Amino acid sequence: MMKKRLSGHVMPAFTTMALVLFQTKAHAQITLANTDPDSSGRKWSLYLKGFVQADAMLDFQEMDSKDGIIALLIVIPQHNSISSNFSIRQSQIGLGIKQTDTTGESPISAYIETDFYGPNGSTTPRLRHAYVQWKKWLIGQTWSNFSDSEIFPSIFDFNGANGMIFTRAIQLRYTEKLSDKETLSFSIEDPNKVSMTIPPTQPEWKKKNLVPVITALYRYGNTRDYIKIGSMLSSLSYENKEESYTKAGFAGVLSVRKYINSLCNIRFQVSYGKGYAGYNIALTNRGYDAVFNPQNNTAEMVNLFNILGIYQHWWSQKWSSAVYYSYSQVGTAQGINARFMRCFQNAAVNLAYHPYKNLRMGIEGNYAKAENFEDSKADIFRLQFSTSFSFK
Repeated sequence: MMKKRLSGHVMPAFTTMALVLFQTKAHAQITLANTDPDSSGRKWSLYLKGFVQADAMLDFQEMDSKDGIIALLIVIPQHNSISSNFSIRQSQIGLGIKQTDTTGESPISAYIETDFYGPNGSTTPRLRHAYVQWKKWLIGQTWSNFSDSEIFPSIFDFNGANGMIFTRAIQLRYTEKLSDKETLSFSIEDPNKVSMTIPPTQPEWKKKNLVPVITALYRYGNTRDYIKIGSMLSSLSYENKEESYTKAGFAGVLSVRKYINSLCNIRFQVSYGKGYAGYNIALTNRGYDAVFNPQNNTAEMVNLFNILGIYQHWWSQKWSSAVYYSYSQVGTAQGINARFMRCFQNAAVNLAYHPYKNLRMGIEGNYAKAENFEDSKADIFRLQFSTSFSFK
């Protein structure tokens, strides 16, 4: 009876959702206004960018994440339960202003962007980016200098590969162009990106923000093919009424993208360190950077290893696919919560149709698996039908 009801009502709704709506995440923009050039030839431009996206998802197991796969949130012990979710929370809108000189360069610009990924499943606007750039300097909130925003594949899921170093941070960044193919950038970033788990039995201890995260990133390549090598130093401060301590962490990341032909490409990323879990797309603000050991009243930075591979293939000018696999392993530490995930992995494959430049629609299959420190395991499979249309 349940299968009959499912095939008779849910799947037609998903099919309708996939055919009626539109989807792409291209970096398109609409120019709203331009000023006349001044005496030096500089002019100001106001522009709008973003996309409208709708998703229809069908889960076959229970997970406490509705809009994107997060392996950490798979319910353990596993509960096989079919459920569906329709969402437009991935939609984004951004407004920017920039000054352009006679060479086409923009010595000063500002940008602000929101999506609709509000708390508790709401569509309340959420700030994603808000920053100002002046020549080689950037200040505000945007992608961390330690992240690689160029590696994100052409997928439908909101989070993608759970092992990606991919997060936003409030920062002050300096970028130097070393040559036509080389750039070197440094940043100091929000110390609140580093999180710690303190047992409820130790209420006298608390984390505090003190020393900012320091990052450096070297990029070699062109707009298509590149290699990035990044490093970071993090710190965690904690105290009670009588004592105060600071622990140090570190991490390194390697990212590569290589085009096989004009459209198809492979992407790879690996990272390792301790005290940097807040920069992992699935572990941000989840207390995996450090844990407090009540036996000796001290905190310990937690090791983390991530690796992922991505392949994007174009079957024709209008049909494409993306496939990826990601694996992450959390190190052991004294005092770590037994329900924390020891390791997690996820994979996906999709088929997308692009009838127009700014229009994409398709289907994606997502699989994720997690194992905690109690040796309990669970996995989940999701089918996602997505559509959106970018502004241009």
